[in-house]
Amino acid sequence: MGRKQARGRKYLYLCFAALMVLSLWGCATPEKVRTERDPREEANQHLRRAKELLVQKDFEGALNENQEILILAIHQPPEDEALFYIGMIFAHPDYAGQDSAKSLYFFARVTEAYPRSPWALQALAWIRILQKNQRLSQRLEQLNDQVRQFQQEKLKVEEEKESRRPLLASREFLSQGKYEEALREIHKILSSTPRHPREDEALFQAGLLYAHPGNPKKDYGKSIAHFRKLIKDYPQSPWIEWAKDWIGMLQENDRLNQTIEKLNQTIEKSKQVDIEIEEKRREKGK
Repeated sequence: MGRKQARGRKYLYLCFAALMVLSLWGCATPEKVRTERDPREEANQHLRRAKELLVQKDFEGALNENQEILILAIHQPPEDEALFYIGMIFAHPDYAGQDSAKSLYFFARVTEAYPRSPWALQALAWIRILQKNQRLSQRLEQLNDQVRQFQQEKLKVEEEKESRRPLLASREFLSQGKYEEALREIHKILSSTPRHPREDEALFQAGLLYAHPGNPKKDYGKSIAHFRKLIKDYPQSPWIEWAKDWIGMLQENDRLNQTIEKLNQTIEKSKQVDIEIEEKRREKGK
């Protein structure tokens, strides 16, 4: 794409250079000396001066000279040539005020107002060149937008991958039965400042780890606390319903354990009573 633009730019320079040589050659042609100056003669003098200034790359000066022609030669030559050169100035790659839209406008005026003028043919050629360059520029901008979009998506994927790294490491440790190491990875997320984008998932995974039956240091209280924090801080998280279910199961499990504990205590008391009764019977039998 860069080479195409460079070739296009070189082509524009060659067009300008060729036209300048022809223009100066035309300026060197002797003209009849007139004793009286008329508007057309004055316009031609401005035209010669405009061409000289354009060769010197004095674009503002050349533009002013051509605009004088438009005032002196209305609806007659050399207005057609002046319009053409104004179009050239606005199309010139070295002109600070380069404006393709203005260039196209003045070239179009040449073709519309002077369809039989030799400058109309050149104006048509320039219109095609400028329109082609516009299409190339638009296509280049589209490609640049696609590249930027791809880079943004790639960055999001990398950020997503990086944000999940501790979670994946935690699951790997869990599969190996290394509960402390798994929790250490989770706490990297929970202790990060500012909040980690995966904190809701980390809270859920921490709750599971503290409730895991294989964890020798399991703690249902800490498990429920992490689930509740998830529900409070991330009401829109996809892990909410799972956390609620786990809280319900853990609370039900806690009630069952309390019931079982009470039954065990009752059984122990019953056994103690039976022992005492049996001992009293033995004492009476003696």
